[in-house]
Amino acid sequence: MPALVVDQPGAEVAFASKLVSKPSTSLYGFAIFCGAFLLFQVQLILGKYALPWFGGAPAVWTTCMLFFQLLLLGGYFYSHAVSKLSLRRQAIVHISLLGLSLGVLALGAIFWKTPLLPGSSWRSALPDSPVLGILSLLSLAVGLPYLCLSSTGPLLQNWFARAHAAQSPYRLYALSNAGSLLGLITYPFVFEPNLRLHTQAWLWAVGYVAFSAACIVCARKIRMQPDYATAIDTHQEDVAPPTRWGQALWFLLPACASVMLLATTNLLCQEVAVVPFLWVLPLSLYLLSFIVCFDNPKWYQRGFFQMLMAVGLPIAFLALLSGGTAPMGRQILMLSLVLFGCCMVCHGELVRLRPQPALLTRFYLLVSAGGAAGGIFVVVIAPLIFTGFWEFHVGLIGCVVVAILALISDRESWWHRAQPYLGMTILLALALVPEVISRYVGLAVIPEMMDRAHYYPILTLLALATAVVIFTNRKEAAKPGHFNTAQFAAVAVLAALCAALYQGVQFDKNRQVRRDRNFYSALQIQKGTELNSLELRHGQTSHGIQSRLHPKEPTLYYGRSSGIGLLLGGADVCPQPCSRRIAVVGLGAGTLAAYGRPGDTMRFYELNPQVIAYSEGTNPYFTFLRDSSARIEMVLGDARLSLEREFKEQGSQNFDVLVIDAFSSDAIPVHLLTSEALDVYLQHLRGPNSILAFHVSNRVLDLRYVLAALAAQKHLAVVRLHKNKSDNGDSGERSDWIMLARNPQALQLGAFDGHIAPMPQPDDRMLWTDDFSNLFRVLLRR
Repeated sequence: MPALVVDQPGAEVAFASKLVSKPSTSLYGFAIFCGAFLLFQVQLILGKYALPWFGGAPAVWTTCMLFFQLLLLGGYFYSHAVSKLSLRRQAIVHISLLGLSLGVLALGAIFWKTPLLPGSSWRSALPDSPVLGILSLLSLAVGLPYLCLSSTGPLLQNWFARAHAAQSPYRLYALSNAGSLLGLITYPFVFEPNLRLHTQAWLWAVGYVAFSAACIVCARKIRMQPDYATAIDTHQEDVAPPTRWGQALWFLLPACASVMLLATTNLLCQEVAVVPFLWVLPLSLYLLSFIVCFDNPKWYQRGFFQMLMAVGLPIAFLALLSGGTAPMGRQILMLSLVLFGCCMVCHGELVRLRPQPALLTRFYLLVSAGGAAGGIFVVVIAPLIFTGFWEFHVGLIGCVVVAILALISDRESWWHRAQPYLGMTILLALALVPEVISRYVGLAVIPEMMDRAHYYPILTLLALATAVVIFTNRKEAAKPGHFNTAQFAAVAVLAALCAALYQGVQFDKNRQVRRDRNFYSALQIQKGTELNSLELRHGQTSHGIQSRLHPKEPTLYYGRSSGIGLLLGGADVCPQPCSRRIAVVGLGAGTLAAYGRPGDTMRFYELNPQVIAYSEGTNPYFTFLRDSSARIEMVLGDARLSLEREFKEQGSQNFDVLVIDAFSSDAIPVHLLTSEALDVYLQHLRGPNSILAFHVSNRVLDLRYVLAALAAQKHLAVVRLHKNKSDNGDSGERSDWIMLARNPQALQLGAFDGHIAPMPQPDDRMLWTDDFSNLFRVLLRR
């Protein structure tokens, strides 16, 4: 911020130190820290609350992030605009806005019985578009309070800079990010495991009142300053305006970091589950990079962190190629390392370009605009132009490009003054990447035009040339303004990255039949490993296979010897003559329709219209529905909401079997496994002998504990049917099915003999409700 013009050396410091007392300084820190803590806590609370309203898809969280980024931009714009007013008017405007936001929270508490969490009656009033619906829900729940929170950082730093002319306000930005980080990491480990969602909302509201009180005290103190406080703004030293190129980098650097944050979150949630823990991890790394860089510019060592990002480039390629085979822990570690390296470089270069405090609010405005632009690209644009999660590729390339642009803009960087051996070393490392990847994942990524007989001699010559350059040019540096090998090597790395990521996108092209992406998922139909078969995949998870040689034969998790195959294919499921009513939550490839008999009715509930399109029409990709002997009914929309609506309008559907086979990522969405959801299912069963079947096959989460707790609470009999991949019978994957029924004898089927696996003892701590669930605890059980 602007400094006072004072004649005597040191007088400015002395004058500023008297302007505001030490307790007042601590109050600034508390307000900024508390506001940042609440800012990120409310993101997790509302993100978790919104998940069941929109089918539990991974895109729910990234859309929530977009909302918060847009509102953060609005808060920074508000701060920038208000900073043009006198200090007295700034204080009056902000106190008024805080008072209005407190009134909004009070109204929410009165009408919804809990602040922040709109009642379920609002679901029907939301737009049909999921993105617009989420934005509307969040605006209704926390729009104005979040705007106040998001404006706190730049506005109070502006006041602090005016009151403390000799101190940098940027360390308060690091304090703000520290509060954000604490808010993030405490949620999955402290708040979510121990508190119900409504309790969390009330505690957040209490914290918001304390935050507002601190802000109001700060505003009153700055408003009561004598006229000389405003002289800090009007009699400031001349500050050179930033160049347009510099301001462009203020926007581009955070935009690329934002793309990497959301794209990495998408990849993680696609392969595991949409859980707060996997939201928190990438966001924590993102904030940690802000904290490190803004706390002290010396923490960002350009050489080290740019090397870290360079090492992350082949690791990112490995993570993308080995996603289906690498252990989940290794996947998370690799993607986290890549994200942290990219964010450190982007935010470190951003700190190097930070302006004088006089331009603080403009700087933060452009930084937040860049973050919002990255969010818009991932959430809105990428699903329209990509059929896969390829925004990760774009973000990775973008980070390298903006890093190079930042180096070009700095005449003292290694781009202009690198020693000759640096470029040769980079080229040698780049040449070694294909060999490392080939040995690591067993993929022959050495270019086809260069077989191993040529590759290794060239690699050896390059290594010798690098050694010669190192020993003969150890002290010689490039002359400014002249082209050097480091520049060539950096461009070569960028070109190689683009080529490698393009090849990664094309990797399965020879097996790919079709790709589609919408709000709910990125789907791919590809040729199966078996002859004449098609497979439906969501990321690395298979959701059904159909053989063209035996099109009516159920496969994969649904084979004849699987739990659901034993239930639906057994003769003693429903004594003849009987027409069964079977409901299936989650269509997939429609495999379960193969068990339909003449006279049966099979009713499928599917959230994603694209999945339905694969199995319907005149020439569907999967023909299980068309070939089924049963009468097929299709219901589009979230299954739980549809079942609730049907019960209100039509009464019970009287199902003999209700199958829960809906998967978001690699697990059943949480809102389909709560106590309230089970009540909905039980309402639609025909009688005590009707059966609920849950498909819980999973690489990461052990959902047996959740269902054991639910069965105990509802006094239901429970049986687990487990099939290993190596079991004799039909081919397919390992499958886990858990059956529940009111009557224990309904689960004593002859077909189950020899297939029953043990269930864990019920644990009340594993009981999920709409108000409480802890996926992290289930994650640790695996």
